[in-house]
Amino acid sequence: MATALKTPPAKAEPRKRQSASRSQRSHLQAVPADTRPHPQRRPTNLTVVSPGLVPPHPAHPGIRKLPSRRPMPTWLRLLIRLQHGSVIVAFVLVTAALIVYGSTIYMQQHWSKGYNKLKTMQRSERQMIAAEGLMKNQLIQQAEKSGSGLVPRTAEHTIVLEQAPERVPVTANPVLKVAPPTSSSAPLGY
Repeated sequence: MATALKTPPAKAEPRKRQSASRSQRSHLQAVPADTRPHPQRRPTNLTVVSPGLVPPHPAHPGIRKLPSRRPMPTWLRLLIRLQHGSVIVAFVLVTAALIVYGSTIYMQQHWSKGYNKLKTMQRSERQMIAAEGLMKNQLIQQAEKSGSGLVPRTAEHTIVLEQAPERVPVTANPVLKVAPPTSSSAPLGY
């Protein structure tokens, strides 16, 4: 197998290169070089000729003019504008949907926290009511015991308070009369 692969003779290789370079240059056309080269750019000897290019301008033989673009039909321009508008509308709608979704999630979390707090407060209220009833029950049981020193409520032990007599209202700001200063009195000091 190693003997089957042989390198071609050395003379055949330059011929292949020459034919390959000829085939590559077949679409190129030689242009006469300027007699005096431009100091900033190198002179070019070849220009590319494409089938869609316009023939060169007579004043500038090395420069070819590109063909003018045909104007787009109005229906195509309308479809392109419609596409741009729909992209903008889609972006606005996606942004609005994300905002609504985020606010919905936030409100659900906020509501669940408030609901849990309400349930906790209702549970503690029920526990306080039960504890209050238990304490009342214990106080009643202690009062009913004979050695507690408490007496059952009867009419004999009721204290009646009489109403206090009415008082005349006193004015809040009494007017004080001040005597005019006498001329014989000298000031006491400064």
